[in-house]
Amino acid sequence: MKTLPLNETQSLSEPKPLVTLILLPGMDGTGELFESFIAALNPEIKTVVISYPKTGRLSYEALTVLANAQIQSAQIPKDAPYIILGESFSGPIAIALAACARDHLKGLILSCTFASNPRPMLSKFSFLLPAIPISKFWLNITSQFLMNGFSSEKAYQLLQKTLPTVSAITMRSRLEAVINVDYSAKLANIKTPILYLRGRHDYLVPASASELIFKLARNVTLVELDSPHLLLQVTPNEAAASVQAFIEKVVKHQA
Repeated sequence: MKTLPLNETQSLSEPKPLVTLILLPGMDGTGELFESFIAALNPEIKTVVISYPKTGRLSYEALTVLANAQIQSAQIPKDAPYIILGESFSGPIAIALAACARDHLKGLILSCTFASNPRPMLSKFSFLLPAIPISKFWLNITSQFLMNGFSSEKAYQLLQKTLPTVSAITMRSRLEAVINVDYSAKLANIKTPILYLRGRHDYLVPASASELIFKLARNVTLVELDSPHLLLQVTPNEAAASVQAFIEKVVKHQA
């Protein structure tokens, strides 16, 4: 009997990933809030979680460069299919990456996010941002607002764990970035199918944000779930099922 070398044995026992799913995080930037969503995904889907610095001020342009560098360091084979998922704050970054991606990008997933400032009225109050105190009280209010009455102890605990690790200056700079962003023009350059996940009870990013993407991008599918803004965290199983159906459609059918 021929004995295979260890690396060959491992390659036989480990299934080849169906696709690599690159996950771009919300405003916390840690990537830790993807935990439940990743656990709900099919093991055939390889995940790469991008993270942003917890200190300092970086523009959307700088964060896009940083995210792209992390994607390159993940050593995804050049001929392997991959999909980008941008959650909330990272929607513009995901859009920018998809607009100039290589041929093996098979799809873009946008979860409760936007291409331009989803709340234009905020621009009138941007001068108040430096004065906002990032306190425990503020963190509690933010957590409740993001979850909008939905019960998920794990999601709540992760928020309480991750949000205090990001500096107040960094959080304010990201709020400023959202207020000033407009990547609408980049949507026309995206050639791959797009899946938009919308929370029926998302009061942070209104439906108008997804409607703009429908208007300017091609081949967009909308899936609305009974969830708040933290869609991937509060309804991870439903979100994973929607993502997997999208992946099977765009990857297997294009193979």
